[in-house]
Amino acid sequence: MSGWQWFWTVVGFVLFIIVLIFLYYYAPFEQLFVLVLNGISFSNVIFWAALIVGIVGFCVFHWHAYRLHVARQHSVDVMVLSSLRGSTFIAILLSGGATLQSLQILCVYLLGEGHLVDAEFGKRLGAVVALVVLTALFCVIFWLLKVIRTETRAA
Repeated sequence: MSGWQWFWTVVGFVLFIIVLIFLYYYAPFEQLFVLVLNGISFSNVIFWAALIVGIVGFCVFHWHAYRLHVARQHSVDVMVLSSLRGSTFIAILLSGGATLQSLQILCVYLLGEGHLVDAEFGKRLGAVVALVVLTALFCVIFWLLKVIRTETRAA
């Protein structure tokens, strides 16, 4: 890094720390943070793990695709197709994580005391089926984007 890049990186980092300190003491943000984190527990840890992996994977994939296709190859069309494919894969990851989470919630519900097969079971089973269908739809879209990519390479 050159001198100016280093300087602006340090300035950006200091500004980021100042914003975090401000948000820590800003009461409406604290209330929002507590409201959002109120729903986090071990019962939905599968989805949160998939979400964190998905966000990190999304950022890393798009940065890599940009460096490869735009910076080196100067091909924006291939970059867009690659980004669509990567985004679809992340959608598969997120919907698959949500499916696993809803299946886990359904199993915990069934193993609980006094729970029989009732309307609540039907709602939870319907959520699992809907998420499986959504995951399958994203898999088909991913496959189609993969086919399109190989077709454009052949042409």
